[in-house]
Amino acid sequence: MLPHQDRHPDDDIMCYCEETYGIEQYQLKEGKLFKSWNERITFYYDPNEGERQTDYLANNLGWFVVSSKLKRVLDSLEKGNIQYFPVRIIDKCTNEPLEGYFVANIINVVDALCLEHSKDSVFELDGEKIYSVQKYALTKENVAGNHIIKLKGDEIPVFVSEKFREEIEKNGIIGCDFQEVKVV
Repeated sequence: MLPHQDRHPDDDIMCYCEETYGIEQYQLKEGKLFKSWNERITFYYDPNEGERQTDYLANNLGWFVVSSKLKRVLDSLEKGNIQYFPVRIIDKCTNEPLEGYFVANIINVVDALCLEHSKDSVFELDGEKIYSVQKYALTKENVAGNHIIKLKGDEIPVFVSEKFREEIEKNGIIGCDFQEVKVV
């Protein structure tokens, strides 16, 4: 799942973006190439609410906001499967910027959800079956060789390989933690 490690969540920076300049919140969660980035997009944080600068910054849009350090790790594992867009992060009390942050758009979407081994519930809405997954299971052969993916049909969560987790730890990346999923 999405990275968060070495957590002290009460002290971590939490960013808020008030103006997305026409970019819809979910456009950067769909796992599709994005072509309309606006470099004026700015996230603000209040150091009185949290001042620990992490490599993955939580934010009100749920976007994958990463530091240059985390970007280097991502690039070493997943060349071409992630788009990066520069983003400004500003301390709302001092107007001082945090340098070197990007919104990472993961475009590696894989059909790997194994409903047979997942814990899920199904409900019907307007004649369509809707699956709500509480605990994921992934198909081993479909995730093999991938280090960071989104699932076809359920593109919001992000899944990473064990190698990715090891690289995060080896490189001292902070702000991430991981939830183990079953691979069958």
